[in-house]
Amino acid sequence: MWDSQRIADLLQGELLGDFRVQARGCAIDSREVREGNIFFALLGEKVDGHDYIEGAWDKGASVVIGEKERLQLRQEVRVPEGKALIQVGSGLIAMQTLAQAWRKELGAKVVAITGSNGKTTTKDMVAAVLGEKYCVHRNLENQNNELGLPMTILNATENTEVLILEMGMRGLGQIAFLCDIAHPDIGVITNIGTTHMELLGTQENIARAKWELIEALPETGNAVLNGEDEWSVKLAKHDSHQAFFYGLEGKFHKPDLRGTDLTPFGTLGTRFQAELEKNSFSSGSPLSSGKAVERLDTLPVTVHLPLPGEHNVLDALSALSVGVLLNVPLQEGCKGLAAMELSRMRLELHPGIGNSTLISDVYNANPTSMKASLEVLRERGGVSTLAILGEMYELGEASREGHYEVGQAVADLGISELITVGILAEEIARGAQEKGLSLQRIHSFPDREGAIKKAQEILAGLNQGTWVLIKASRGMKMEEVTRALRKG
Repeated sequence: MWDSQRIADLLQGELLGDFRVQARGCAIDSREVREGNIFFALLGEKVDGHDYIEGAWDKGASVVIGEKERLQLRQEVRVPEGKALIQVGSGLIAMQTLAQAWRKELGAKVVAITGSNGKTTTKDMVAAVLGEKYCVHRNLENQNNELGLPMTILNATENTEVLILEMGMRGLGQIAFLCDIAHPDIGVITNIGTTHMELLGTQENIARAKWELIEALPETGNAVLNGEDEWSVKLAKHDSHQAFFYGLEGKFHKPDLRGTDLTPFGTLGTRFQAELEKNSFSSGSPLSSGKAVERLDTLPVTVHLPLPGEHNVLDALSALSVGVLLNVPLQEGCKGLAAMELSRMRLELHPGIGNSTLISDVYNANPTSMKASLEVLRERGGVSTLAILGEMYELGEASREGHYEVGQAVADLGISELITVGILAEEIARGAQEKGLSLQRIHSFPDREGAIKKAQEILAGLNQGTWVLIKASRGMKMEEVTRALRKG
């Protein structure tokens, strides 16, 4: 990557120690430092990274970046031989500055992904598709904010050809800020829903915040958009960037890449056909001038996706669309999808007590993703199903309505039994009851402990082979419910 003098110059920081020591990659946790890393000593809510500088050097860090004000509060820090310490005003700003510089120096194509649902899954799928042809680097888990995104960029190796960056959002201007660091070439919006209503107030503000990704693209950049998403199509009509649409029915826009003939296969997979319209385009090789070229692979291709549900098929189509734009043939992209690996806590399948099957989807939740997962439960579980649903956060004034709608979906889909966890989730129970689910099949608890006990009781009485969905927002820590219900 760079030597310590180059890093100090980029940051306009004060360099102590060896000015020639080489550094590559970074860490903010001294326990995760690798040989030759930059260690950023950041001040957190509970931990001060400056307390672990010596430990980082011992683990192999070659360069430490610390905040001058914090360092002055300590006794003089002795810089070991062959190491460097760079003093800056803000460690976080220093990380972001270096990430911006490294992104430019890499010269890799950047694919950025945002949306109200499916960001992390789509990121994993894009990596699987592009990994068939290119050396790719992506966020770990959902390191998608002002800290995780620059860390991801700085940990990309010199041979990276495509950076795949998930972008999270908690307010207006935040995606624009991340784009200023990442400078994306392709922007993917999975959908524009009601998540973050609590922070942004209106659907219009949520749409504006997501669309900052498309606005940040260069003139030659490509927007990859969901033709089934009304807001994405509406905003695209007033945007000058070349848009590539994917979809199933083409509810709001005819898809350039369409998925058809969806059928379940295996335990949790979906088989479908992906077909590219003849007039669709690609930007050519990622190292080319970006001129549009006509596609030749327009025959339908069979996709074996190791995930269930239409929502995951849509995410797979978005990933294949990115592949089209970067000249990955559909057939090759499908091979990548068939062998893909998901980030943790998303649609994990576990054997459960009483010969049940657990679908643990506990990383996050909103009304759209809840209903999609319930459809998967109905599709796979048949007549013996149990939904254990917790609270959904960040819905603002739409919270009561959102929970109620999920409850209605439980009843409409014919789910056998419902357990809700948390006060807000009582609206799920109310929605299910008022839509016709028997009160005897609805069980509400304020905490996980009561829910676990009831679930164990239900699974002991239901038919063998019951399928169980466990889902809620991350703060509910529903993985503990999964752990308690797993077999063995």
